[in-house]
Amino acid sequence: MSEVDAHFHIWNLEKFDYPWPNEDVKAIFKTIDSPEFLEAIATCSDVRRAVFIQCLNDNVAEARWVLEKNCEKIAGVVAGVNLTDVKKLREQLEELIQFPKFVGVRHILDMEETDWITSDIVIQGLKIISEYNLTFDFLSRPHHLKHVSTVAKQLPDLRIVIDHIAKPHLSQSTTPTEEWKQDMKAAAALPNVYCKISGLVTEVDPVNNSTRWDMSTFREHVHFVLDVFGADRCMVGSDWPVLRLTGACYKSVNELHKSLVGHLSQDEQSRVLGGTAEQFYQLKAVC
Repeated sequence: MSEVDAHFHIWNLEKFDYPWPNEDVKAIFKTIDSPEFLEAIATCSDVRRAVFIQCLNDNVAEARWVLEKNCEKIAGVVAGVNLTDVKKLREQLEELIQFPKFVGVRHILDMEETDWITSDIVIQGLKIISEYNLTFDFLSRPHHLKHVSTVAKQLPDLRIVIDHIAKPHLSQSTTPTEEWKQDMKAAAALPNVYCKISGLVTEVDPVNNSTRWDMSTFREHVHFVLDVFGADRCMVGSDWPVLRLTGACYKSVNELHKSLVGHLSQDEQSRVLGGTAEQFYQLKAVC
């Protein structure tokens, strides 16, 4: 089975100024570049390709830095662009589309007001993203999740993926809240919305990263998104190297994902572990 890691990061502290990682996360507050990622991914022979996800908003240079590596395993790059300045956005997209592996955009919403994503100017920017046939990674926390369906309804041609199953409060309960479930159901009702099973282990104890976890910690949340989205609209991502904060390694998180989808048919597992990401990001066209 050929797998796709739909969510990883690398960063260079000498080249870029990152608001995060910072001193609060010393274990990963250092330059972590593609050779380290290639070492990590090599521990899982089934993972053949991966998608880089931006760490910096409105920073085309970061995307170019990854794209210009021309690394075979990096099959797609999701960039940070300016969604509120139409002229600048178009200039940024024209610069990036020269690279076949440029597949989509993301914006770190923690740096904005809660309703920022639904503002007219941002919707206009996202409409331009859809016109370029690019994707949007929706980095949602539970309080943002209600906005996914709002955006998706306004922009039916925009392919949206919810990152990290919207970061549910696993530190409080391993049982999904009714609000999270209802908002996730509303998002899943829109055919242009997908869900990324990623970033799970760091939500168990986001302050100290010392609470033990196993598959049962995540089963209810993950099985819920698999039920409402189906295998055709779910994918997995390692969130490497952030996972290191918990003491986990790349292989252990890969094995966690496989165990969480183990109840599905072989065909469904194949889609969640690789096929859905391939289709969503249109990786076949660039590899």
